[in-house]
Amino acid sequence: MNKHNLQILLAFSLFTVATTNPQLFSQPSKLKVFILAGQSNMDGQAHVRTIDFLSEDLDPARAALLKTFKPDGKELMKREDVWVSNAGVHEKLQPGFGGRRNYDKLGSNIGPEYAFGHYVGEAFDEQVLLIKYAPGGQSLYVNFRPPSAGKTGVEKLDEKILTKEVADKWNGGRIEPVVGLQYRNMIRYVRKTLDNVKEHYPDYDEKAGYEIAGFVWFQGFNDMFDVTGRKQYGANLVHLIKDVRSEFKAPDMKVVVGVMGVNGPHNEHNPKQKDIREGQRFINRVPEFKRNAKAIETAPLLDPRVVALTAGGWLPEYDRDFKKDPITEEERAMLGRAMSNKGFHYSGEGRFFILVGKAFAETMLELVTDRK
Repeated sequence: MNKHNLQILLAFSLFTVATTNPQLFSQPSKLKVFILAGQSNMDGQAHVRTIDFLSEDLDPARAALLKTFKPDGKELMKREDVWVSNAGVHEKLQPGFGGRRNYDKLGSNIGPEYAFGHYVGEAFDEQVLLIKYAPGGQSLYVNFRPPSAGKTGVEKLDEKILTKEVADKWNGGRIEPVVGLQYRNMIRYVRKTLDNVKEHYPDYDEKAGYEIAGFVWFQGFNDMFDVTGRKQYGANLVHLIKDVRSEFKAPDMKVVVGVMGVNGPHNEHNPKQKDIREGQRFINRVPEFKRNAKAIETAPLLDPRVVALTAGGWLPEYDRDFKKDPITEEERAMLGRAMSNKGFHYSGEGRFFILVGKAFAETMLELVTDRK
């Protein structure tokens, strides 16, 4: 056999092996990492029992989604191809990563991570890791203040330092400024998780590595109570996005922001909440964020029947006089099925957290794939 024929035979053999065993020649897939951050509503305060209320949605397409999360009508789904790290728990995607007393084990609540993880997991062939950092009662203006935002300009705030007692109990013994503390702790938690992925998830392919693909931000309630924080929210959010991208050397990291929707669409009568919502929407007008960062509305995802009963009497759109027209037993039963928490926690409505997680995922996938 001459040299030319040998080369042809070799090429044909390699082609045959490649087509019948593509895994031998394919590049290992990087782990897709998504950071989910914010305060108590990113944490999630919806008891799992309220997920069933999804089946009562006024939109049949939404009502049908319950089958996605309860395929057999009994057990809530879990996913092996999506991992979740939150506080002391590093597990596969499942219910229980929401707010809980003991953050070293799973509880009975969900947040946006549950539906977000499902839909992102469905979209990617690669393994997915969600890293969630969401301490309650924290503001962007002070607690999550990003470094590039500089000082607040309020001397009393800028000079405030954790006491040794507080640092030992809540901050790993680190005595440091209060301003920006949760931003720094978020970065530390993400780095620590990524440095120990193999320990937490033995199936992780270290040779393939990981890619920080996206960042989801759902926050805003605590910023309502400081006039400067409200007015600076948009600017501080821009700083946050830029700083997180810089911290992880991920300039292409896509960003989804959930516009605060507490008490529904009509709560913009409240000028404080309107300021925060407008600050979050501001990123949609930043030219450099076009097609790589997007704020989406969450208020319309609340069940209008629940909002009408919980916000009735103080929002003009819901002018029912509950003294003359009290809540009926049927309505009270509905609220019992739908709710598990207060209005500022989106009524602990599992239906809402499924829909908002889905909306975050769909927006993230739109940005990641740059679909028009």
